[in-house]
Amino acid sequence: MTKETAIKLFQDQRVRVHWYSYKEKWYFSIIDVIEVLTESPRPRKYWNALKTKLNNEGSEMSHNLGQLKMKAIDGKMRMTDIADTKQLLRLIQYIPSPKAETFSESKKITKQGGTIAGNTRKEIEEKTGKKVISPLNAKELSEKEEDENKELNE
Repeated sequence: MTKETAIKLFQDQRVRVHWYSYKEKWYFSIIDVIEVLTESPRPRKYWNALKTKLNNEGSEMSHNLGQLKMKAIDGKMRMTDIADTKQLLRLIQYIPSPKAETFSESKKITKQGGTIAGNTRKEIEEKTGKKVISPLNAKELSEKEEDENKELNE
C-alpha cells in the first residue's frame, strides 16, 4: 500500500484516502468518515439521506464532490464518493456526532502541515532566488491535474 492509496485510522477505525501529490491534497472516502462518526450499520444509506437533505436545502455540496475507485473491504476496487479536506470539514458540520469535533481537529492539524510546507517552499525560494516549481514541472503538474480531474469526473 502506498501513500497515494493508504488507509488511515481514526480512533482505530479505517478511513480510505487517496493522495494527489501534484495538488497536494488528500481525498477521503465519505462513506468511511460517516461510518466512523455515526457508527451507523448502514453508512451508505446515511450518506444518501444526507445528500437528499442537502439537496432539498439548496446546497450544491454533493454536486461538487467527486468519485474515485478505492479498495473495498472485500479487496475489490469500487467507486466511492470522495471529498478533499475542505469539503470534508464542511460536510462534517451536518453530522451530529460527538466524534465530529475530534475528527475536525485532526484534519485541521493536517491542513497546518500543508501550510507549513507551503511557507517553507516560499522561504527556500526567497533564500535561493530560485523557484522550487519550474515552468517545466509546473506544466507537468498542470497536465497531471487535467488527467486527474478527468478521472474524478468519470
